[in-house]
Amino acid sequence: MPRFSSLTPLAVFGLTLLLAAAPEAQITATNAFPGVSFQSPVEMGMAPGQPNRVYVVEQGNGTGRARILTLEVGDSAPTVFLDLDDRVRAGGEQGLLGLAFHPNYAANGRVFVHYSGQPDGRTVVSEFARASGDPLAADPESERVILERSQPFGNHNGGKIAFGPDGFLYIGLGDGGSGNDPLGSGQDTSTILGALLRIDVDTVPAGATYGIPVDNPFASGGGRGEIYAYGIRNPWKFSFDSLTGDLWLGDVGQGRWEEINKVRNGGNYGWNRVEGPECFQRTCTLSDYDAPVFSYPHNNTDQGGLSITGGIVYRGTDVAGLEGAYLYADFVFPRLWSLFSGTTPGTATSTLLSSSISNISSINEGPGREAYVVTYGGTIFRLQGTSTAAAPGASGAGLIRVDGPNPVRGEAALVLSASGGEPVRVRLFDARGRELAVLNEGAVAREMRLVVDLETLGVAAGVVFVLAETSTLRQSVRLVVTG
Repeated sequence: MPRFSSLTPLAVFGLTLLLAAAPEAQITATNAFPGVSFQSPVEMGMAPGQPNRVYVVEQGNGTGRARILTLEVGDSAPTVFLDLDDRVRAGGEQGLLGLAFHPNYAANGRVFVHYSGQPDGRTVVSEFARASGDPLAADPESERVILERSQPFGNHNGGKIAFGPDGFLYIGLGDGGSGNDPLGSGQDTSTILGALLRIDVDTVPAGATYGIPVDNPFASGGGRGEIYAYGIRNPWKFSFDSLTGDLWLGDVGQGRWEEINKVRNGGNYGWNRVEGPECFQRTCTLSDYDAPVFSYPHNNTDQGGLSITGGIVYRGTDVAGLEGAYLYADFVFPRLWSLFSGTTPGTATSTLLSSSISNISSINEGPGREAYVVTYGGTIFRLQGTSTAAAPGASGAGLIRVDGPNPVRGEAALVLSASGGEPVRVRLFDARGRELAVLNEGAVAREMRLVVDLETLGVAAGVVFVLAETSTLRQSVRLVVTG
């Protein structure tokens, strides 16, 4: 979990914040639920079959309210979905931490939670059933404990749980806590600490509470069968790309680095031999471990921080230019970034999107696949884009538009509009933010039609962006290219 011990959570009361501009768009953060303040929220989830409803996990830290609330966009107040205050030990990094709905929840009503249990703070992952008399509540008396693990210390509990596209339940567990991994859990495959677990909650052997997927790396021996990946310090947040299924994980660091990992089956991410891009112990062989996609240092700069909040790969449509970017944040310093990972290690590029939102505890995909930013102070923001990324007061609206249907096939027609015969630079980018071509650099007297031959440029099916810029204005359009 993020480092809570020395922080005082700060609420953000403004309804809308204008954030720093990404290369392709300005971004605003708008209060998604005006008039609603949550208590120490650490996660937001959605249930299958409920496209406009969200579920918010309140940790219970200092509030006596370890519970899950639910509401739809536009509701003035939430209702209680599940209250677990009588069985959750909350404080510091412990509490009610994670929520995952079964992929077939609409039919079977099964929901899973991760919490720190009374009285000792042990890790508990349990299943609950939907209440028989209320479709918007779970029955607290239906609890069936799936997994328990004692915690040697009160920190590094992980917290996130999620179903993957394979239908298995993934569980993030930290190394057991304290500092420097004194138990050596990260490289010890005989323990489930310091690992990302994957279990089967549908095909369960007699006498067990879950099954082991046959392709887990230690399903046949050599380590705990539940382990999917290991060498992880504190996997506070992870997520699956809703388009590709790729698994992204933010691992909270020790003293020098925060890291982002793209997790594979059987991966060893190095802790406590490695932290970020360098050896944590005096010597190590870096090539023995899976390298992070990206790491940022412990400092108070635009590209630094102290405690990563892993996020999501953005697949919404509100913010042009962010399609395919991984969104992540720092909990201690008010920073939100986008990351385009590149195709080879060491080529990832990070852009600061905001330095205005404090104590970001979670970034989640919400209604419409849009990005929602949960703050520990109680406000949940929705990220939205504007049509420009120009200086304050400038407007790029109308600088470029698509002339014709979109999706496009073979070629795309664009219309450029400018006054005074000024030069308009037009560039084509793929979904990862890589420049594919310069389409125009000449002057535009008033209006010019530009036809882009996508086949000649070798543009594959998918999403691309066209960015038009003058000396003062900037606007992008999103093209969906079909095969």
